[in-house]
Amino acid sequence: MPAPFTVFQRSVFLSATPAEVYAFHEDPRNITRISPPSLRVERVECSVPARAGEEFRLRVSQFGLPLDWVGVWEEAVPDGRLVDGARKSPFRHWRHQHLFRAEGSGMVMTDRVEYALPFGFLGRLLDETVMRVVFTAMFLARHKATAAFFKKGYKS
Repeated sequence: MPAPFTVFQRSVFLSATPAEVYAFHEDPRNITRISPPSLRVERVECSVPARAGEEFRLRVSQFGLPLDWVGVWEEAVPDGRLVDGARKSPFRHWRHQHLFRAEGSGMVMTDRVEYALPFGFLGRLLDETVMRVVFTAMFLARHKATAAFFKKGYKS
């Protein structure tokens, strides 16, 4: 029997404090600042600051395919972790942890995504052949943009 979900994890060192990076990520509107060209953000509806149990809504286009996303903050621990799940998404299961840890002159942010695709065997095949590449490219671009944002001295 296959695992109930796949885990993707990637970390980046940022020249900022955990508080600054947490504040940036608790505002879903900042997705427009770090999204790769393959993900066009059309609409973001949210309240800030993030509070466990509150929803946020996104209308995006990924590779030209329109997607409506309803996320929910599962955990909001200032300067430590921010966890979102999905009430509506293209995934059968979605849980995204943003983990923040001070280190040296900055901090390390880790994105840990648990996900499962729909479509049974076809979904598992896509996961094993395509999704690892898609997630790697997406989070590489997001981490590069986030690092550039904080390197320029911007504070959210």
